[in-house]
Amino acid sequence: MDYSSQVLRRFRSPLRAGALAAEMPGTVRGEAEDRSLNIWVRFHVHAPGSRIEAVRFEIFGCPHAVAAAEWVAEWLEGREPSALTAWDVHAAARALGVPTEKLGKLLRIEDALLACWQELERNGSVVDAERGG
Repeated sequence: MDYSSQVLRRFRSPLRAGALAAEMPGTVRGEAEDRSLNIWVRFHVHAPGSRIEAVRFEIFGCPHAVAAAEWVAEWLEGREPSALTAWDVHAAARALGVPTEKLGKLLRIEDALLACWQELERNGSVVDAERGG
């Protein structure tokens, strides 16, 4: 399969691959998988205030999935936590040249991001961020 230069660069040298310490206040994790698509992904999001300070990811998937996880992790840093719900899967697919048949893998990435958002809501970090605290 031919991969775009964006996919190859992000797959070969993902700068945000790895984990964040779970005990850091304001850090949440969210994951999703689909064994039929051969993908598992977990995001670690550090958002102790009104901005996401760091995002890391762990993933089992194809080069397109790894590149998409790196792309969204980079995009999220510095944004408000609500950006976890605003990632445009289709825009990412176009930008990275992801084939239509692999879109389901990107949807699992979206599911993992939504799981992070739900965890932030559950522990009250979203409310604190909206107040600027």
